Amino acid sequence: MFGRLFLLFTLIPIIELYTLVSVGSVIGGLPTIGIVILTGIAGAWLARMEGFNTMQKVRQSLNEGQVPADEMVEALLILVAGLLLLTPGFVTDFAGLAMLLPFTRKPLARWMRKQFNAAAVRSAGQNHAGFTYYTWHSSGGQQKDEQTVFTEIKNDEKNQTPRQAIVIDCEPVDDDKK
Repeated sequence: MFGRLFLLFTLIPIIELYTLVSVGSVIGGLPTIGIVILTGIAGAWLARMEGFNTMQKVRQSLNEGQVPADEMVEALLILVAGLLLLTPGFVTDFAGLAMLLPFTRKPLARWMRKQFNAAAVRSAGQNHAGFTYYTWHSSGGQQKDEQTVFTEIKNDEKNQTPRQAIVIDCEPVDDDKK
């Protein structure tokens, strides 16, 4: 992960500088700066408009009783696109515009949602924190480990039966340290 971030934060600025210098040598320095400022302003306005449209879709989904998962992924993409468009440079402007336009954003959002779902399925039942979670269910007061609860939830989804659960979150107290 560190290697990817290092490459991201070193290669992107180098590519941006090279592109700005190349364009500046062809059309001049002031027009290049003007284009960068213009794309920043236009990108901020477009991100604001698309953000408002997406928030309306989120509200509509919530009013219909649906989870606005796709709209939330699109909102994340709009946020990232706005940041990219405000970053000076042509490469980041192109990437931000690609994320901001609906005909490219929607397929990207669907792909990201599939990736999120696949990651959730891969990590389901795995204990990343180094300890086991127990839940107490109001239906029987039994303690169950995370894998058992996950399996029961997946089975319940097939039956479409409503579930009620109380999750108690507490820390053990050592009597000697009171």
